[in-house]
Amino acid sequence: MRADAERNRAAILAVAGRLICEEKHDNASMDDIAAAAGVGKGTLFRRFSDREGLIRALFDERTGSAWTEVSALAADAAVPVRERITAFVASVFDLTVIELPPLMRALPEGCRSETWAPWRALLAELISQAAPDADAEFLAITIFASMRPEIIDMISPQRHRDGVLELTVRTIGTS
Repeated sequence: MRADAERNRAAILAVAGRLICEEKHDNASMDDIAAAAGVGKGTLFRRFSDREGLIRALFDERTGSAWTEVSALAADAAVPVRERITAFVASVFDLTVIELPPLMRALPEGCRSETWAPWRALLAELISQAAPDADAEFLAITIFASMRPEIIDMISPQRHRDGVLELTVRTIGTS
């Protein structure tokens, strides 16, 4: 990809992320995004054929970046495994409950179990290191289930996050 095309793509994704994820303008139009990114609609549609394509690219960029970070964190043997688990869960919570809900509403397949299978597998691997006799796969599924974004409709985001982290610590034990 040409350097200017890559810059345009990055600018479009940054603006779309800001409008949709940070500012919660779920209904930001392609016109809004093109104008805010300083590109023409033609450029936007050449990069992303439609709004769903743009949302998919943004979802993939955000989850890909987060995956790189949590994978590195999970592999850092200098950090005790229980701390890695807690940091992993906090990162996944922030991604799935705070950052991605506008994208997941637009892309129902983003909520599918298979989308998050590698993440659950990595969490299960960490849990098995911390608690070798536990059913690590079940515990990872349970922790992920507690992070469902719709729970925020019932409690505040901070209470939800605190509860998920407490559940995680209690699940893996303190020793």
